[in-house]
Amino acid sequence: MAIPRAKKPADRSSMCIQTRIRGCLAKAIASGAEREPGAMQTESSPQRASSSTKVAAKAWVGCVSGMETVTCLHGFSQHGDSWRELTQLVPDVHRWLTPDIRATNLAEAEVELLELWERERVERSHLVGYSQGGRIALWAACNHPQRLLTLTTIGAHAGFDHDDRSRRRPEDFALADRLEREGIDWFANHWAALPIFAGLAGRGGAYLAQLDASRRRNDPTHLAAQLRGMGAGATEPFWDRLPRITAFTLLVAGAEDSRYVAFAHRLCALIPGAEVALVPRAGHAAHLERPGEVAALLTAHMSRARNE
Repeated sequence: MAIPRAKKPADRSSMCIQTRIRGCLAKAIASGAEREPGAMQTESSPQRASSSTKVAAKAWVGCVSGMETVTCLHGFSQHGDSWRELTQLVPDVHRWLTPDIRATNLAEAEVELLELWERERVERSHLVGYSQGGRIALWAACNHPQRLLTLTTIGAHAGFDHDDRSRRRPEDFALADRLEREGIDWFANHWAALPIFAGLAGRGGAYLAQLDASRRRNDPTHLAAQLRGMGAGATEPFWDRLPRITAFTLLVAGAEDSRYVAFAHRLCALIPGAEVALVPRAGHAAHLERPGEVAALLTAHMSRARNE
């Protein structure tokens, strides 16, 4: 089955997102001969038996009563507006909350998320997280499963463990020290050159310049604190908590990001009823490299939960 194509973005203001087309929610889960070029590869785990205290929230408040809320948590050194393109590609009507994450550890991030939902009077939300934001989303899903409509992670894991953590933690601390010494311009150049982000070059020079400008908006002291408090090496692994998650869960990874493909399968084995979706020709930042494909996956996932 072919990937469902994202519909043309509806007109919007900074306060309202209303994407119009309802009922065009195709399945993005295909396999074998049924899968056309570019379709997602998926795998399921066994079915289940039956969020610093301030958020600089950039939220689009929907104008239709009863619409579902989608909360998106960005990756390290990004901002809430990194989700804008994806939100414009998801059909149907949703209220999008895309906060700038100020927290420097998972406990603070959990408080931020819960306070955001309280301020915006959100009882339940679809929750989406990329990389560092994916770890936050997994953590929140473990601790507050009843608050989630669905869970979607992109390039995420539940903390490095064993030898991986022993290697990564000093690397993250060294990066934090250098970031404070050499500043944000050095960091922006260093981060963009990491092999894990090589696939973003396919979006072209203008898009790379946009990402670069966004990275340079960061405070190096704050980024250093996040590395030391909830970087991949700093995070205490919480794989044992994952069976607490009860929301329909989709674990997305770029098919060319082999390490995070493995993490996605490991997460899937521990989260009841979870599914893995691999995005062809995409690396770590799959939603930035191939936003249309990821938007189609997210649309189908949220629709499936709504219909079951």
